[in-house]
Amino acid sequence: MEHLQSPLSISFAQRCLAGAKPDNQDTVGARIPEGHTLVSKGIAMVVADGVSSSASAKQASQSAVTGFLADYFATPDTWRTQTSAVQVIQSLNRHLWSQSQNSVQQEGFLTTFSALILKADTAFSFHVGDSRISRFRDDALEPLTRDHSQRINRDTTYLSRALGADPSLEVDMDSFELLPGDIFLLTTDGVHDTLSNSALADMIRHHQQDLETLADAVIAAALEQGNQDNLSVQICRIDNKGCASQEQAVTVLARLPFPPLLQPGQSLDGLRVKKILHESERSQVYWVESSQGAQWVMKTPSVNYEDDPAYIERFAMESWIGARIQSPHVVRVVEPPHARSYLYYLTEYVAGPTLAQMIKERAPLPIPDAIELMEQIVRGVRAFHRRETLHQDLKPGNILLGSKGAVIIDFGSCHVAGLQELRAPFTRDLVLGTLDYSAPEHRFNSDKSPASDQFSLGVIFYEMLTGKRPYGDAYNAAMSARALQRLKYIPASKYNPLIPYWLDKAIEKSINLLPAGRYSALSEWIMDLRRPNPLWLSPREQPLLERKPVLFWQGIAAAGWALVAILVYWLKAGG
Repeated sequence: MEHLQSPLSISFAQRCLAGAKPDNQDTVGARIPEGHTLVSKGIAMVVADGVSSSASAKQASQSAVTGFLADYFATPDTWRTQTSAVQVIQSLNRHLWSQSQNSVQQEGFLTTFSALILKADTAFSFHVGDSRISRFRDDALEPLTRDHSQRINRDTTYLSRALGADPSLEVDMDSFELLPGDIFLLTTDGVHDTLSNSALADMIRHHQQDLETLADAVIAAALEQGNQDNLSVQICRIDNKGCASQEQAVTVLARLPFPPLLQPGQSLDGLRVKKILHESERSQVYWVESSQGAQWVMKTPSVNYEDDPAYIERFAMESWIGARIQSPHVVRVVEPPHARSYLYYLTEYVAGPTLAQMIKERAPLPIPDAIELMEQIVRGVRAFHRRETLHQDLKPGNILLGSKGAVIIDFGSCHVAGLQELRAPFTRDLVLGTLDYSAPEHRFNSDKSPASDQFSLGVIFYEMLTGKRPYGDAYNAAMSARALQRLKYIPASKYNPLIPYWLDKAIEKSINLLPAGRYSALSEWIMDLRRPNPLWLSPREQPLLERKPVLFWQGIAAAGWALVAILVYWLKAGG
């Protein structure tokens, strides 16, 4: 990600005044970052209007604006914009609601909230209450949000939705494509209840090249109309939208040249190659050592793709993705000891075989050992999923077995939800996982989800216990929906009679050909691997009461009568 920049640029102005009121309960704020933060998080602007009927209106609006601008930019870069913003807004809502509940005087911490995030060539809106976001385009001003207010009569309205009013909150969300010249207005009701859309549009036409003057004109016009409320306005003009040309993208991404092919003994940026670990048509992987004796793994791009911007983008992002996944069961990306003169990245060196080697030499693995390894792998995969990232190439060859257990490697096929929002001027490099282990939805370009990685894990676990594949060789050839429908799961117990029925069923569920048929969470799958799911006990493993309840109760009755007969005989004999 360090190689990516965004050309998104805006002009911006804002005003926030108490107006005729003694106290200003409005709050406005914005953050316009630079560099990779501009690419991954975008520009954020927020306006909030504390509900005047609540005693802590000012504190509520301030908390909402400052909290959102701090917390949104602290969310993982890999999260979708909507995911990040809504989670932060929901958290702020719960905080304000709890403040109200814990207040001695039962003060209400209530506020409206409207936020606009500009990312790449898209605008995202998030809205609660009767503050407003509008857009001026094609010589017309159009409200983009709907006021959450109800009119009782001509003079009375009430707010139907606000931050802090209830522990659960519905947030209005929308997204819009940006065009150069678009002007966005964020206003509180002191402005838009006083000035009509046509009046605001006229002011924009006259002052659209000077936003500071425009902001002053809006406030002055509202005051002239005799407004008795606080007045807040934010104005943003899109000067250049964030979609780079292909020439710009390639120039930035290819700033570093591709390194040459290396042989053991050769050095690159002070890193000496000890061994070639892997070579393919797409990349090279080397075991390298620094002059201080530190040992790492170096991945370099293939010279076959020097003129391919999609490949370069994919490779440049690999290290960025890896650096943000923190888990002892995911290989760690490290910074090189010296400035790079070529395009490559480094990871920690994990001494040990791959899981593929272990399966080849030892399969079938003992069931307890296989479950323990799978638990470690799942912990690594969940670190990806917490960052809204799918690995998409989980296979035994991408899992190393080191001193700390299983370690997942290779970020070359990862799908990052947040980055997919960024439009590219070229067709992105959609690297699919290995066909043997990837879920059916990959080959049909259907929606992918954590359930897609779960499928790969299920195939790996099956192979650990059997040395075989769950659908046989026919799975690779099934490239149509009809061919998939003909596939049948081969029970793992066919190859390994030590596998109990309930464990076999847990494996089968994890690799259901339909995502909806798999587990809803990896934690549920691990639970079913650790102990029998009562639904899947085989006939001989189920209690007699469940298998044959009539026979069970007949046996209990017979035993009871036998006991009575013994007691009667004993009493007579004793008599």
